[in-house]
Parts: sequence; structure tokens; C-alpha cells
Amino acid sequence: MIAELSKSAEFNAKEIKDCKSASSNLGKEVSKMAKENAELKEWVQEMERYKRRWNFKLRGLKEKTEERTRDKVLGIMAKINPQWSTKLENMVDSVHHVGKLETGRNRQVVIQFTMRHYRDEFWRLMKNSPVCKDLSISFAEHILPVDREARALLWLQIKQAREAGHRAYFRGPHGYINGKRISILSCPV
Repeated sequence: MIAELSKSAEFNAKEIKDCKSASSNLGKEVSKMAKENAELKEWVQEMERYKRRWNFKLRGLKEKTEERTRDKVLGIMAKINPQWSTKLENMVDSVHHVGKLETGRNRQVVIQFTMRHYRDEFWRLMKNSPVCKDLSISFAEHILPVDREARALLWLQIKQAREAGHRAYFRGPHGYINGKRISILSCPV
């Protein structure tokens, strides 16, 4: 009986050792997969950022049922730059509303250009456009929600730097003051 108990205890000890070894291997594998997952998330976000560089968001556009949003947006763009009116059909790839339709709320419109050159040129033109002021609309970058949150955290530093006369701006989720990248922990200028 003692020999059987000894044999059983040895068997249990071996099983526990095997389980610990398997658990250790699984822990290493989970750690490796977590690292790969974080890298893949960053890669996907970077791809999404790159894709959105061809886009703008249009805010404040009054929405009506049964209207062709593309035609309306191209009409506004033609008012901002009349020289482009004949080329706009080829310059703009897609135009669509974002989000669910709700009464009393105007959805934002995403405008995707066929070439970044067109988007950048339009950005320069519409910044001080009286058409935007007359229609109470504005254009904005089409950035990721995670980038918007990062910018919100850095906004106070950027604002203080601009008020102090420094060159301060955002590029993606990062803030820059006088060409130097800042973080949430950076001291304000």
C-alpha cells in the first residue's frame, strides 16, 4: 500500500512538473503573441492614417433626404475654386456621409480625392475661403479617433507654444514645437 502511494505521489509530481513546463511555454507564447498583436495594431493604424491622407471631413453641411451629396459637395468645391469646376469629377473619388442618420443632427461628410496633390491644393484654397464662412461649413483632416485623443492631450502645449510665437503643429498623433516632437510628459514652452 505504501509502495502504491509512493508510486502515485511520483506520478503526480511528474504530472505537476509537466504542467508547469507546459504553462511556462504557453506564457512565453502568449507574450510573443501579445507583442505581435501590438505590432500589427500599430501597422494597421499606420495604414489607415496613410489612406486617410487623401480625405477631408466636411462639417456643417445641411442634410436633406433624397439629395445627391456628391453633387452638392462638388458644387461647394466649385464655388471655392471656380477654375476646378470642370475637373472636379475626376479629382474627387468618393463622397459619403459618416454615421447614422438622426433627426436634428447633420452628419459629417468624407471626401476622398483621387490624388493627394489635389487634396493638399484644396486644403490651401479653402482655409480662408469666404464660401465656407457664408455656408457655415468647415473642412477638417480625416484622422483616426486614437489620433484625435492623442492630439487632445497635447493641445494645451501646442496652444501655449503658438501664443508664445513658436511654430507648433500636429502630424498624425504627434505634436511638434519648432520641429521637435513633444509628448504628454514634455514641459510646455
